Parts: sequence; C-alpha cells; structure tokens
Amino acid sequence: MDASVPIFRQTLAPLGLDVPPAGESGFEELVAAYRVRLEPGMGPVHIRGMTTMAECRAALLAVKKSGCGAPWVSWTCGGDGQSPTRVHMLAALFVCEGMGAAGFGLDCPPENADERMMELAAHAQVPLFRMAGGKAEFYPYEPALRDPDAIPCTTGTDPCFIYRTVDVGEELACGPDLLEDIITAEDDPVGAVKIAIQSQDDVDIFAQHQYAVRKALCLWSDVPELLEGALRVYQGRAFYDGTGDIGREELERLAALYGLVVL
Repeated sequence: MDASVPIFRQTLAPLGLDVPPAGESGFEELVAAYRVRLEPGMGPVHIRGMTTMAECRAALLAVKKSGCGAPWVSWTCGGDGQSPTRVHMLAALFVCEGMGAAGFGLDCPPENADERMMELAAHAQVPLFRMAGGKAEFYPYEPALRDPDAIPCTTGTDPCFIYRTVDVGEELACGPDLLEDIITAEDDPVGAVKIAIQSQDDVDIFAQHQYAVRKALCLWSDVPELLEGALRVYQGRAFYDGTGDIGREELERLAALYGLVVL
C-alpha cells in the first residue's frame, strides 16, 4: 500500500481510565474527556499509545464529532501482540478500521516489530505504521484479498470471524440472569451470542455484563436508538443479522459510526 504518515496536528494520549469492571468511569465520561482535549477542525489527529478498547473507542468517537477528519491510531503492545490489558492487536485493528480510522500503528518491542506488523498486514485494509524512537514510520504492505464470506468482528479483547451463515443460537434477554445466560451460551456449539435490546434498561444491563461475551456478538433491536445505545457501550465490534425492523440507511449510519457489521 502506497501511503505516508501525515504530520499530526493533535495527539490524544491515554487517560488512564476504564469502564467497569476494569475501572469506574462511564463510557460517556471518556468521550467527553477526549472531546475537551481537541481543537475542532485541527487535524490530522494521532490517537496514540492506546491500551484499552474503551479509551480507544471513546477517542475515535470524540474525533468524529470534532471535524478533525479521520484519526490515525496507535496501540502499545508487548512482544506477544497484546496490550497490557490483554487486548489482541488484531481486535484493536478491526475495531479501529470499522470505526473509520485512517491508519493503524503499533508501539511494540523492536525485536518483535516485524512479526507483529506482518500479522496485521495479513488482514489490514488501511495504512499501517509503527512507532520508532517516538516517530511514526510507515509500514509498506499490500492489503490482502479478504474472503468476502469471512467477516472480522471482535469481542472486547479478541478477534473473531463470522460467516454470513453463522448460527447465532437462542436470543438472550437482558434480564437479571443475563450474565449467567451469556456464560451458558459460550458453551453452546454455535458461532455467536445474540442479545436482544428492547428498552433503555436493557442497554444498561447489557453494558454491565458485556465484558463476559467471548464469541462474536449479534445485537438485535427493532428500535434504532436502542441498538445505537448498545453499540456505543459495547467495547468490541458487533454484527446485526438483519432480522429486525431497522432501515438500511440507519444501519449504514451505525456501521460507519460504530463499525457494526450488517449481514
């Protein structure tokens, strides 16, 4: 891929905050904290040194509202390709691509940099770069042809792939037993977990327990505002199986904003 890393006009660094259960901050608090650090219309922006999915997603949403253009995002990881909070770099890449990042980079041990970049290059569809000596260096590669039937999603920490014929299993309701139901569903021989969002209370319950999802997540709702609420708090990349009564234009908006995969 022929590209170059731009001269960044603004940088957003980690706040050291996280959402429950890893932290005590609300997701909207993170988004607001990043927005006040931005000068509107002054781009390009480097979201630098991310270690948690919540801060990365909050920063991406903040930049989208600022008029600064698509940001470039870099993550800090160890030689194993995971951040200090155990987020796999492929999961971070898929979330950032889905949410419209202009480029994706790594700050990792020099002795592991080539291996980690090659792993990303096997799946990436955006320019890649790595941090070296505090500077961003473009990583040349040719984007791989993706299998159109193998679609990248993520949990809050790990990458996963789904197919258009994925079996989503039994729909889970956001009641008092949601956590237990998610854990049980994880043991079912199906490819995804499907959770229904039918009220604002459901969004709040889902936000509390979404960390337990370890498979690809199908979010379902007939109400666009409720689906958006669930997508906003989910710290991964979810998909929509097309069985709800939400129009194509609205689904395309949610896909562009949150990386929603629409089957």
